Amino acid sequence: MEGPLVTAFGAASRFFAEAVGLVPASAWRQDGLGHWTLVELVAHGNRAHTTLQDYLLRPRPPEPPGSSYFSDEAVAERGRVAVAALGTDPAAAVGAASERAIALVERTPANATVGSPAGTMTLGAYLPSRIAELTIHGLDVAAAVGPGLAAPPLALVESLRFVTGRLVKKGEGQAVLLALAGRASLPPGLSAY
Repeated sequence: MEGPLVTAFGAASRFFAEAVGLVPASAWRQDGLGHWTLVELVAHGNRAHTTLQDYLLRPRPPEPPGSSYFSDEAVAERGRVAVAALGTDPAAAVGAASERAIALVERTPANATVGSPAGTMTLGAYLPSRIAELTIHGLDVAAAVGPGLAAPPLALVESLRFVTGRLVKKGEGQAVLLALAGRASLPPGLSAY
């Protein structure tokens, strides 16, 4: 695959890996975001790399509505597995996952099938969600370890495109547009997720 999405994915992936590389060895169990520690936040963010690889190389059918796959316990268990997969050197594990994911995206056609529990789509359709996850969680990690790391502009553009697209689908597009144009404030509690 070639083009702006591939470039944005590479930028977002490297940004996330760079942010993770800034985490001091003594800080992994400190607060990261909400109820997550830094290592849990990093493991969650790194799933943007690992799920991309899994769902592209081993597509699976979507889970039916109400599936236990989406239960709180199943989500928590995937989180525990993701933390364990980082091993004793989370930064190195994320760096390696980033390199593998970037190489896979670069050599795979945009119309390749990604089969995930949430649905089946093409790589070109799936990649924007991975870019947004890596960029957002890279910013989360950077904020937790200290200021100074800015997300790459192309990763921000694609992330904003993805997030605003979700908000339009939720019926919030007009409110977001007016707020971004300086005509209103964002509604309290607004989230694309």
